[in-house]
Amino acid sequence: MKIHFKKPYAMKTSIRIVLLILGLQLAFAQSSSAQKLIRIDESLKLNSQQMRAKRKGISSVGKYEFGIYKVISGKGGWETTSQKSPLFSDNSTIKSSTNKSFIFVSTEADTSIANISVAENVAIDGGSWIIRTFTPWSDAEVKNGEGIFESSFTFSSDTVLWNLLAIYPVSAEVDGIFQTDDHTFFRGILTDNNTLIEITEINEDEQGKNSKLNPVLGYEFWLDSKSLAAVQLMPANRWYVWIRDDLDSDLKFLLASAATAMLVWMY
Repeated sequence: MKIHFKKPYAMKTSIRIVLLILGLQLAFAQSSSAQKLIRIDESLKLNSQQMRAKRKGISSVGKYEFGIYKVISGKGGWETTSQKSPLFSDNSTIKSSTNKSFIFVSTEADTSIANISVAENVAIDGGSWIIRTFTPWSDAEVKNGEGIFESSFTFSSDTVLWNLLAIYPVSAEVDGIFQTDDHTFFRGILTDNNTLIEITEINEDEQGKNSKLNPVLGYEFWLDSKSLAAVQLMPANRWYVWIRDDLDSDLKFLLASAATAMLVWMY
């Protein structure tokens, strides 16, 4: 009869290895699931509620909801409104574009309709397109290699039309090679042609780190030197919205609509 003394020891060793692996997996899962937040203005952080944005549905326009706000319907194409886009003239040539729309509501009975247009590689006959009356960028020409994101907002409680406009770098074909222009930078505004809210990129997390894979983590909305709101777009499924508590309900709803438009644009 043979007696194997090493077997119990081997079993204990295997159990230790399995427990070690399970412990490492659990630690990794906890680390991965931890909140990763963008770096926003400190005053905004102290004077707002951090609202987790969730998406329902798998259509081209997700039904996002956060706080007291939510998208109740969305689709490809535009909702019918009496307003016309002020951005594109008859001599604009758009090589690729996407149109979307959504209806957005709050529990305070406010409703907005957002019509979104995303156009990339815009070419203008004659080589110049300056948005003199619509933006503060008197010398901002939209060039090949830039994209335009536009969203117009109409509200049930107000007849004033608000427009969100962002110009951003995209890849374009140059001498047969697709590349992004290093000199192109993001610029964005939210305006009713009287009040102008600037939109800036957020590239860092709370620890001051940025990601080469996801260079743009979110956006922040500024009126003069005051941060009004922010939206976190990355990492995916880690979406958050901040809106200052001391703003009136109409401005909060406008900013919530604009933040949702950025989510729809990105996803």
